[in-house]
Amino acid sequence: MRQELLAWFAQEGLLLQNITTGSEDPEHDEVKVIVRAPIVALGRGREDFRECPDPVAFGYPESCLELMTLDDFHWFILRWFEGAVAAGRARCFVCNEVLDNTSGHPWDAVFVSADWHCWLVVHFDCKRYLGRDLKGRNPFEVELREPEMFDLRLTESEGQ
Repeated sequence: MRQELLAWFAQEGLLLQNITTGSEDPEHDEVKVIVRAPIVALGRGREDFRECPDPVAFGYPESCLELMTLDDFHWFILRWFEGAVAAGRARCFVCNEVLDNTSGHPWDAVFVSADWHCWLVVHFDCKRYLGRDLKGRNPFEVELREPEMFDLRLTESEGQ
């Protein structure tokens, strides 16, 4: 992850920290601090967690983070999820069904800020069960993959 993006997450208070100590041998005790940027989840499976996409990798200018607010970043992540849904890669975090825009089952991107700092997608009807499905999960126990590259360009109808 680019240092500029990591610094932006730190500035916004979005870095997760995990602190462990090796208390088995007090003479050689050490403190280990792990810092993690927010993550995105294309579903609830072990293979569904991704590093947070970097706007610069999607054609945003290098200086975009200087001007970006958290709401702007939420919008960017929503556009990324729209690309994932269009590609058939996103699953509801609760019911694990593949999301689409034609089934009459609307979905939403959600930012989980308590304990996680994670964006995920979920059907509107499944949102009420989200807390139950997050319980017992630890963001430091998931293995992250690189985010997929989806086309995030606005279409003419969206730009008007």
